[in-house]
Amino acid sequence: MVSVQQNRIEGRPTMTSSMAVFVCMLVLIFGTLLNADALLASAEQKPFGAERTNWLRVWRPIHYVSHAFYLDRPRSWLDEAVGRDSPHPAFLDTQPADSVASPTVTPPAVLVRAPDREHPLRLWVGGDSMGQVFGQSLVRIADDTGLLRSELDYRISTGLSRPDVFDWPGELARLVRSGDQPEVMVIVFGANDSQGLKTAEGAIYQPQTDGWRTEYRRRVSATMDVVRAQGRLVVWLGQPIMRDESFSRRLIEVNQIFREEAEKRPGILFIDSWKLFTNDNGEYSAFLKDESGEEVSMRQADGIHLTRVGGDRLATAVLKAIAAEIKADLGIR
Repeated sequence: MVSVQQNRIEGRPTMTSSMAVFVCMLVLIFGTLLNADALLASAEQKPFGAERTNWLRVWRPIHYVSHAFYLDRPRSWLDEAVGRDSPHPAFLDTQPADSVASPTVTPPAVLVRAPDREHPLRLWVGGDSMGQVFGQSLVRIADDTGLLRSELDYRISTGLSRPDVFDWPGELARLVRSGDQPEVMVIVFGANDSQGLKTAEGAIYQPQTDGWRTEYRRRVSATMDVVRAQGRLVVWLGQPIMRDESFSRRLIEVNQIFREEAEKRPGILFIDSWKLFTNDNGEYSAFLKDESGEEVSMRQADGIHLTRVGGDRLATAVLKAIAAEIKADLGIR
């Protein structure tokens, strides 16, 4: 082994512990500047409140320096090269839903065509993370009927409260204008929506306040108007009971808005999933009886999301409701 003394004699450079710390700090600072866009975007996506404000105070100056010296360009080039979306849209403070005009003419009742195996109905299911396991179950069971051709699109940590995180109204508008637009849509929102939201005018409202109820209702209403159309059935799912009682109370309010707005619009069917996941006393229970009377786990460990069995239960209920609405035998028992 060559000693430090030998390195000095031979003229080889050595690195002291202080130099190593200095180099590590430089690498950390440089890495932070290169990723300033993503760091600021992550702060922007936090719930409105003191924590979000404090992180923005930290990352905005760093982002400014990064942008001023073009240090954000390599990350942007890499994102473009791999086809990854840029985080810049998350900086938007306006509400994209405001740009979507609501129809002034009420469409007639749903007139979905009768499906057959040669011409299955196009079904789309999507929304927040509650749509993941349930959506997978729905797609599997629906496709097995041979009368439905399904597509799933769920986005974790999204909803209608934070279009700066993901613009669902805009995405749904693009979907229903596409060439292969769905004939039946199943929409799952609400689990992430009981948080502070910001209006186009800049006002911030917290849950369970009159301002929040008014603004959230406006967003639900506008989104429903985006997706409804003659000849399409839209199934809007209510959120199930949650283990946390305060969370459940907030979702009761969310579900009520869903129900009331759906009832105003022909072609939009609200399905209440609450009682599907309560016990005989109307309370939350992770274990519930299945069709054979055996108690099985319906909820994941977080007390929020569904297990595969729970997803199958909800998917079966939704498909039965769809079959009744379109007056077709899908073979769901």
